[in-house]
Amino acid sequence: MDRRVNVIIREKPRLRQPYMVCGISGWVDGGQSATGTIEYILRKLEVTRFAEIPIDRFHIFQVPGQLSLRPHIRIEDGILKEHSFPQNQFFYSINPDTENDLILFLGTEPNLNWEEYANAILHIAEEFAVTTIYLLGGVLDKIPYTREPGVSCTCSSHELKEEMSKYGVQFTNYEGPGSFGTTLLYTCQKKGIQTVIIIARATYYPEFNIVIPRDPRAIRAVVRRLKGLFRLSLDISDLDVQAGEFEEKLGFMASHDPEFRTYIEKLEKDYVEVKYQEPLEISPDEAVRLAEELLKRRQED
Repeated sequence: MDRRVNVIIREKPRLRQPYMVCGISGWVDGGQSATGTIEYILRKLEVTRFAEIPIDRFHIFQVPGQLSLRPHIRIEDGILKEHSFPQNQFFYSINPDTENDLILFLGTEPNLNWEEYANAILHIAEEFAVTTIYLLGGVLDKIPYTREPGVSCTCSSHELKEEMSKYGVQFTNYEGPGSFGTTLLYTCQKKGIQTVIIIARATYYPEFNIVIPRDPRAIRAVVRRLKGLFRLSLDISDLDVQAGEFEEKLGFMASHDPEFRTYIEKLEKDYVEVKYQEPLEISPDEAVRLAEELLKRRQED
């Protein structure tokens, strides 16, 4: 067991040019777009936990208004059955379909020592020669449940921005209070580590007291893009079912509440939908050949 720079490494797997994907609870995890995505992928892939960041230096359990930071307990018939503290855990998965394996981080947003926490994550990235870090997130937004959730993106370099433009994202424009994610991105920029922040828009209708703890549509929007980015062989039909059930519930509400239906119709008019399509990955030479064949067929027709 190796404990350095606030990280406990229990195993040192041999990984091939891994990508790292981080889902951190807290601010900017609307609809569990970040943690829900990581948890979904952990269930779908063969993964092994190999490292963790201890909680003692980074978390305060009695933060006003944040019950989620307290230990989770389960009591049955007067007997304590479960007691677990917030976790910051790293998992790895071997991807047989590509030359890039995966490191998945499921963590809890730190209350203290942000830079140390960021450096703990980067220690794992440097230890295993991670090529790119993808930090996930979600923001609550008044989007129509009848349209695809938007996904925005912030990159550490122009090269990454060009790559991400293939995946149906909008690039972020924002000025104001920053999240831990932007601190991690800033730290990565200083160290020259390629980093992308991917943020999904999660359903939120405060006028009707509708807050969705877990938005399967937002999670699906992120999973689709990661599936394409990493060439993952994932069957996400179960996630499609969850998203469909979610839409049916809100559709039922709209059919019985004229005011809510009118509200959704107005959102639809103002909403700019960006539908995700899997990018066609071909070489420049192959693209030229296909274009020439298409022109030839048109001339023959």
